[in-house]
Amino acid sequence: MQYHLGSFGVLNINEMKGEPLVLLDGGIERRQGEIYDFHNGKRPGYGGFLFQYTLKGEGIYEREGKRFRVGEGSGFLICFPEDSRYFFEKTPDASWEFLYLHFEGSAAGVFVEKLRSICPDLIHLEAESVPVQMAVNLKERLTKGGQLEKYEGGEFLYQFLCALLRKAELPGSSQKSALADRAADYMKKSCRVLPGVGEVAGYVGVSSEHLCRCFRREFGVTPVEYLTRLKLQSAMRDLLSTGKSVEHIARDNGFSNGNYFGKVFRRYMGMSPGAYREQQRPGLNV
Repeated sequence: MQYHLGSFGVLNINEMKGEPLVLLDGGIERRQGEIYDFHNGKRPGYGGFLFQYTLKGEGIYEREGKRFRVGEGSGFLICFPEDSRYFFEKTPDASWEFLYLHFEGSAAGVFVEKLRSICPDLIHLEAESVPVQMAVNLKERLTKGGQLEKYEGGEFLYQFLCALLRKAELPGSSQKSALADRAADYMKKSCRVLPGVGEVAGYVGVSSEHLCRCFRREFGVTPVEYLTRLKLQSAMRDLLSTGKSVEHIARDNGFSNGNYFGKVFRRYMGMSPGAYREQQRPGLNV
């Protein structure tokens, strides 16, 4: 991965009051032969959240009495103020090269809380992962004279934090399974006519049990769950865009009958298909 050192700040003027996600600054820095030490409970005027990720070398991160070496491919999240510390051990040949993003906003705290529940200490990411590439590309753009359009900082943060959360929930997803990808593509194209995952396993040439293991490892859900969600998403489109009966829509989307479709729909949506249609498109119910 190619990148250059440099930092940027974001001028947030005339945006919404109480913006839920606000990008403040970021960049790529290198520390070598210098003192670099921050106690995060003692930084007046510096609030919000910080994501810091090591590209080369290593630093030290301390939180709740534990110490971690933050080497290449690992990073951490900080909520200011808090009882944590990150610093660089100054030795003759040591260096720490890292990417960082500083941000704030009411929605940011929700993402950080969720991420910390999954990765309470360090977050591990490949340099080629989507969130790292997103941050590097933004940094390169803004340090070369590029500008953010109005609200674009919040838009970037939402996409970045969603990508970071997906990687945290599926840490092994970078090791792509061609089998699982083929199965997912087949289900996307054929979900309306597939009665179950047995046909999917036959299509990719493995047993249902083997498909389930591979699929769950990559996507975090079973093939059955994945297929059910696809069918429901398709059925929801039909409920809102056609005047077909619930029974007709159920059969069009691979459910055995309207009653079974209704049970599955209620489990996910908390209401019947008819109630959902009436709520979203009054007058379409049949």
